[in-house]
Amino acid sequence: MRSYPKLMAAALALAAAVGGVVASSAAAEGTLGDLVAGSAVNGFPNPVTGPGSTRLTVEGARSGPAGENPSGFVNDVGSLGSPMTAFELEGPVTCLRVEGNEAAIKYRFAKATGIAAGFKGGGIEVFVEDNSPQPDANAAGAPQTEAEFNEHATQCDDPNMAPFSTVREGGYTVADRD
Repeated sequence: MRSYPKLMAAALALAAAVGGVVASSAAAEGTLGDLVAGSAVNGFPNPVTGPGSTRLTVEGARSGPAGENPSGFVNDVGSLGSPMTAFELEGPVTCLRVEGNEAAIKYRFAKATGIAAGFKGGGIEVFVEDNSPQPDANAAGAPQTEAEFNEHATQCDDPNMAPFSTVREGGYTVADRD
């Protein structure tokens, strides 16, 4: 049972990587800055066949052109596909980095329920890729405890280095508006 927390962390990272819904209102405001919008869902552990699934929702994900003043809110709901594996994670965006058609988003878990309850206060970094008109893709790092996440909560990684997987349905719009 000692390896269960590590297995759960890996499972949650994969679940977060394979689902996404992203929305932003920065375009409506006409301001310069980076933003991400769209919707995508994947199966878990297999992005196509499941048996579980996850949906990631990012509302108002935006920042200045250099990533300054990130804002927005993220909610991720899913199941790993077997009994008692449901989870919900949600909280504020702490970092947004857009490079061309790819984005990295970090968010803190203000709410963590189900199998993710032990990560409350921590966070995760997710990645999205706009490949329109081809299928879009996403990825995620591992969920982190509060102490781990606090070290780099405002520093997003280069999204060009993410191990993207094609989404099952839906898509993203990523705007690098400098």
